[in-house]
Amino acid sequence: MQAMDVFGRFSRLDPIPMADYNYEHFRAKHLLEDVQRTMTRAGIQPGEMAPDFELPQTSGGSLRLSDLRGRPVVMHFGSFT
Repeated sequence: MQAMDVFGRFSRLDPIPMADYNYEHFRAKHLLEDVQRTMTRAGIQPGEMAPDFELPQTSGGSLRLSDLRGRPVVMHFGSFT
């Protein structure tokens, strides 16, 4: 997808009022920075190995991405709400 196609699709989205965002620290600049990184294809590319990181588990303890090597993993981060 061309960068202008991405920009065109993004610019036609209905704006979400800032009061509807669920994080007090969220700023419009964060969304715009994400859009810019998407348009310039910055970050990890498809097929590239993700850097290792650790996250807390709801059941206690923590989980490292490297603990899941060799198994299918879907990572979904972020939200517009």
